[in-house]
Amino acid sequence: MNGKEGLGLVPLSEMARRLGITRERVRQLVHEGRLRGVRLGRYWYVVEEGGFRLGLAFTLFTHAGGAGKTSLARDLGYELALRGFKVLLVDVDPQANLTSWLGVRDVDQGETLLSLLDTGHLPEPRYLEKLDLYLIPSSLDLARMEVRLAQRPLSTLLLRSALKRRREYDFVLIDSLPSLGHLAAMAALAGHGLLVPVETGLKGLEALVGVMEVAKEYRQALGQVETDLPDPFIRLFIPTKFDPRTSGDQKVLDRIMALREIAPVASPLAYRPGPHRRATEAGMPIHFGRDKQAREEIERLAEEFLAMAQGMGVVDDSLGYGQEASPEGARVDGGRTR
Repeated sequence: MNGKEGLGLVPLSEMARRLGITRERVRQLVHEGRLRGVRLGRYWYVVEEGGFRLGLAFTLFTHAGGAGKTSLARDLGYELALRGFKVLLVDVDPQANLTSWLGVRDVDQGETLLSLLDTGHLPEPRYLEKLDLYLIPSSLDLARMEVRLAQRPLSTLLLRSALKRRREYDFVLIDSLPSLGHLAAMAALAGHGLLVPVETGLKGLEALVGVMEVAKEYRQALGQVETDLPDPFIRLFIPTKFDPRTSGDQKVLDRIMALREIAPVASPLAYRPGPHRRATEAGMPIHFGRDKQAREEIERLAEEFLAMAQGMGVVDDSLGYGQEASPEGARVDGGRTR
């Protein structure tokens, strides 16, 4: 699918010509939310009425806890929303860290994926207006889903089937639990592949071996009911908790970078316990803190993530370059430039 035709993306100058107004006026209309704008690479586009959503879903997956999976789902999701994309976050972990780390409390079990088992449909997401994100939250009640999934044939494809019927988002990011059970399998099989955070330490390397084996098994299982699947099922490796001052971390990072023959490898995310703790306590993405480098790392990760999407042939490569340059330091808030 050609990205320009599929998304209906129009450069700012072209939209200004069509409307008979200046580029600055178009930018103002986007800022006011009267026109929907998205940012790809360094450039801004207006989404034409009738342009449909990308409908891409990815699962942040590792069976090792502490790799930064949940904070990645929160921060990458918010960064994509800042760029004008419509983003749904799905919390599949009964610990509900993603839910609480976004400041959401008092979750009714009908809002969680438990309702998927009863109705076959996704629950209506919560709209987090301040963040311009949509969230299917979790709660401890979701732990009951593990047993119920084991009792139903093909139950691990429930979320995948439900998401196919709800292609109203550009990106769906699914936060899986650190497990290899039925619930984790349902999360892993739900989308277009896995985003795998890898801690740059011995623990991360040991976990990676198991993740790659499981990803292969998931891909083989899915291949029995669908064709044209990626091989491997891993779409992006994301090195996390990297400390450039230690030779051990650097050696592990070198080994992770060697995985580029299998799938793209993102730039490493540094070990920043302070900013991440403050973001978690505030129930907000890391962007709201004062750590400029942490924000810049997430911005770079978003660029690499979108480049991966370009490699899938869904976001056309030409959209990121050679069109309307955005103002220096331009950002988006809820799909609006600022």
